[in-house]
Amino acid sequence: MLSFNFNGKDSYLDFGILIAKRPTIPSTKRRVSYIDIPGRHSRLKYDESTFEDITIGIECAVKEKENLVRKLDEIKAWLFNAGESDLIFSFEPDKKYIAQVVNSIDFEQVFTYTSRFLILFSCRPFKYAVQNSLLTITESSNIINPGTIESEPIIRVYGNGDILLKINEQHIELKEITNKIIINSIIQDAYDDEGNILNTKMNGEFPKFKIAENNLTWTGNVKKIEILPNWRWL
Repeated sequence: MLSFNFNGKDSYLDFGILIAKRPTIPSTKRRVSYIDIPGRHSRLKYDESTFEDITIGIECAVKEKENLVRKLDEIKAWLFNAGESDLIFSFEPDKKYIAQVVNSIDFEQVFTYTSRFLILFSCRPFKYAVQNSLLTITESSNIINPGTIESEPIIRVYGNGDILLKINEQHIELKEITNKIIINSIIQDAYDDEGNILNTKMNGEFPKFKIAENNLTWTGNVKKIEILPNWRWL
């Protein structure tokens, strides 16, 4: 039985939704700009190194003998009130999309107790690991990225004073650290537990883990490093 989990609820178990067929999952599109230059063959290409959102459509039906209208209202409330939430398909339970319903859902009544409808989810470009396990590092380590694109981790460095963090060829200088600093590559900010911005204490690019092996080392007074890796797949 095909189903999907959205915002913590199962389409079939919680709402009795039947999926007509396995949805087509499109590939994300790399964002590239083209510039025409007079007198020059071909076009000048500018690769922004970013990807566009994807849209996933799911053809659904629901049967309800008692009160079909009430059931459809419950489904609408679930889908639209969830906002942007995790979307997990039963045929790939270890991966998730970050998605939001973007269409006006038209419920077509086929028989007295049956309605068909299409759900369109606008998703961020990548799939993510459902289990985003925390890694705790106390010494130089090799970290394997199992995904198909570089990840944007959240790194907590526990230590004091000046610290030099090295990830492959990346060098990140941390200045005058007191107990801990959080480096968030997703939102491109460094901060403490209270949310105070500490970007002035950091020099260098926000870290990323490339595909396959990554070498993590450091110098300075570091007790441990905790990493939420945020593995991603195209």
